[in-house]
Amino acid sequence: MQRFYLPTEIITGCGSLSQLGRIAARYGRRVMVVTYAGFAQFSDTLSRALQALRHENLEVILYDNVVGEADLRTVEEGIALARKQESQVFIGIGGGSSIDTAKAIAGLVTLPESAWDYHAGRALEGPGLPFIAVPTTAGTGAEVTKNAVLIDPRTEVKKSIRDDAWFARVALVDPELTLSMPPQVTASTGADALCQAIESFTSIAATPITDALAMQAIALTGRNLLRAYKAGDDLAAREAMSMGSLMAGMAMVNARLGGVHGMAHPLGSHFHIPHGVICGLLLPYTMEYNLPYAMAKYAQVARLLGEPVEGLEVEAAAHRAVEHVRELMAQVGIPAHLSQFGVTEERFEQIAKESQSESLKHNPRPLGIEDVCNIMRAAL
Repeated sequence: MQRFYLPTEIITGCGSLSQLGRIAARYGRRVMVVTYAGFAQFSDTLSRALQALRHENLEVILYDNVVGEADLRTVEEGIALARKQESQVFIGIGGGSSIDTAKAIAGLVTLPESAWDYHAGRALEGPGLPFIAVPTTAGTGAEVTKNAVLIDPRTEVKKSIRDDAWFARVALVDPELTLSMPPQVTASTGADALCQAIESFTSIAATPITDALAMQAIALTGRNLLRAYKAGDDLAAREAMSMGSLMAGMAMVNARLGGVHGMAHPLGSHFHIPHGVICGLLLPYTMEYNLPYAMAKYAQVARLLGEPVEGLEVEAAAHRAVEHVRELMAQVGIPAHLSQFGVTEERFEQIAKESQSESLKHNPRPLGIEDVCNIMRAAL
């Protein structure tokens, strides 16, 4: 039996941010806006969002304490503030960290125990409160996923809390909001989106529905990332990246991911590597490892990326996909070696053990501890 589930209403299009107040008013009058520290200094998106909310006479509290990747301490502080203000609806504006923080606050604010307990494995006792996602990057797909990826700052363990009730009620995807992204953020978030699309496509849980979404996501992100990186004001490229990221998110939440994301979480948390950067770095090495088990799909990936593979044998076309991804990551400034971040072989076994997640289980080729170490060794 195959299942595809996505209860989120998706609103897209340039200028759609203006609808935020009307949308939020459906779910309550007291709104908490969650975003990252200093966001207002880089863009007018926050002021426009707040204006749209206040135009509907909504009571708004701003929680702009997100720094770096989403973590449990920030979530706990947000929950305390939300309870004090009796917030009824939550809006995450920003990249994946802001959206996942808002998602977790909304999901846990009505529950009896702490975020630490649920991160440690305690079952969720209820559905939480309504949550709206407004991405300002094109990469994480968090606006259409049911999980919040959170770091425990005490242990540096990074994992998800997930539940079907944690999908956003509405994902408002306005490509204009991504125009302010600097090149390095465009590169890292775009690398994450392409990685999610490729891993969803080759996941052992992929279905015809997720394949259709992933294939379009591969084409959109793979063919437009360099354009968006080189010319941040290229609205057509930005729109393509936003749609590609959205579709990759829709695919991955149902098909799951693979080896790259299994390794990326512990490597990122222990060595403080931005998530998109570590995904882009590991992607060609992991694709190379997977080649014998995903040859036909990688050949399709090559075609979707624009490689001239007509007339080539499947194996040759599949290798083209790996090399194309490797070259693209270099062109957008994604480092090619783990050693650039202080990763050493002495840490491989620990990282490999912490990588044994659902993502690894959905990789097309089985990945044991030694296999993970070998991929990291190749990437060192």
